[in-house]
Formats: sequence, C-alpha cells, structure tokens
Amino acid sequence: MAQEPADLNKPLEEIRREVVEARNMTIKTDNALKSLHAELKVVSTQQAEFQKRTWFSTGAAYLGFLGVCVAGAVVVSGARATSATEQKERLEQQVGDLTSQLEKQKTEAAAVAQAERSATDVYKQMTTLPGEQRLKGVEALAKLDLTRLSPLTRQALQDRASLLRKEVGASVLERGKTAFRRNEWAETVEQLTRFLAMSPDEDEAVDASFFLGNALFQSRKYEDAIKPLTRFAEGDKKARMRDFALLMLMQSHDTVGNKEKAIEYAKEGWQTYPASEFRGQFISRLQRATTTPAAAPAAAATDAGR
Repeated sequence: MAQEPADLNKPLEEIRREVVEARNMTIKTDNALKSLHAELKVVSTQQAEFQKRTWFSTGAAYLGFLGVCVAGAVVVSGARATSATEQKERLEQQVGDLTSQLEKQKTEAAAVAQAERSATDVYKQMTTLPGEQRLKGVEALAKLDLTRLSPLTRQALQDRASLLRKEVGASVLERGKTAFRRNEWAETVEQLTRFLAMSPDEDEAVDASFFLGNALFQSRKYEDAIKPLTRFAEGDKKARMRDFALLMLMQSHDTVGNKEKAIEYAKEGWQTYPASEFRGQFISRLQRATTTPAAAPAAAATDAGR
C-alpha cells in the first residue's frame, strides 16, 4: 500500500510537468505571436508610408512629365508660330514683288501699245499724205521711241523713211540751197531745217549745216547759228569754206558773249589757214584779246614778215 502512492505520483509529476511545459510553450507562442503582430504592424506602417512616398513620387513624376510636355508644346508652338510668321512675311514680300512686276509689265505693255499706235500713225503719214507732206512722218519718226517697237516695225519705219529721204530730201535740200543763193534767208532756214529733221546721211547733213548756219548768221540769229556752224566745222575739217565757218563762229560767239570761244576760233583760223582772206579778221580779234597778250603781236609780226 505504501508503494502505490509513489507509483501514482510519478505519472502525475510527469503530467504536471507536461502541463507546465505546455503552458510555457503557450506563453512563448503567445509572446511570439504578439511580437510577430507588432512586427507586422511596423511593416504595415512602413509599407503604408512607402506607398505614400511612392504616390507622391509618382505624382511628382507625372507632374514633371506633364510640365515637360507643356513646355515642349509651348516651344513647338512658338517655333511653329515663328516659322508661320516668317513664311507669312516671305509670302507677303513675294506678293509685293509680283505685284510690282505686274504693274511694271502693265506699264511697259501700255507704253509698247502706245508706241505701236504712234508708229502706225507715223507710217500712215509717210505713205498716205500727199507730196512733201509725207515728210511730217519723217519728222515724227525722229521723235518716236524706237526702242519700244518690235524689230519688224522698226525696220519697216526706217526703210520707209530712207526711201522718203531719197525721194523728197534731195528736192528739199536743193530748194534750200536755191533760196540761199537768192539771199532768201527765211526760206533757206525753213527748207534746210526740214531737211536736217529727216536725219540724212552725215555728208549731206554737214553740207546743209553750213548753209543753214550761214543763213542764220546773215539773219543775225547768232546764237542759233552756232550749232549748225559747229557741226560743219567739226564734221569736215577739209571743207573749202571752213575758214569762213570759223570766222562766223568767232563773230557769233563774240556777239553772244562767249569771248573765250571766239578767241579759240580766231586762233584756229589764224593757225590753220595762213592764206585765208579772213586772216586779217582773225588777227584783229586776237589783238583785241586781253587773255592772250603775246599771241596778237606774234601774229602781226608774222604777217608783216610776209
């Protein structure tokens, strides 16, 4: 009987120990669960904060990207606006240039049309008017701007004018010379002026210029006489009456007040024509010259030696 309780206590001790161990294990497990829960809570908190930071970072990234996009759009829009403005200005410049060219072409076309109409009128005058009235066409041709005419029109006018000069010009020149021989100065001037208006050959023009200048000189129209006399004196320096032309030029320039030109022609006449019948008048003019005091005595001494 005394041995039985000892045997019974042993299992009880084991059970008690197991219960204690189980209880301790439960406490440890509970503590472990509490620790795990706390750690999970910390992790959850950290995760939440990380998500918040992620959201803020993502939002900032989106906002930055949006800002870059807006800035890029603004830059591109500005570039396109600048390009559009430059293109507009270039097109406006081109329109202005084209408009100017068009206006110029219109003006040129109008001028050409007017020149063609004038050329038609001139040609009609040279072909339809009776007799010497056709010379009005030749005179009008000299005033016509031939550069605006077509080559064919220009050639037709010039050929017709040339035929008229040969047909009518000879008779007009002869009438002028005849009037000159009769001392009919007004008629001479009229006929020879008409003849020179026909643009004759240079030889005939130089010849007619002498008679015209002489007639004007005899009419005391000294200023008008200078131009044709100069043309004669410069056009044919071997002409038989050139010394007389120089004398008339000297006296005409003297009369209108061109003293230096008068002395110049007096010198030329004295030096070029030593045997001229007008040599004494050339010397006399040089003696009166105040700008060449040595020229006249030398000329007089040379003449006295002869």
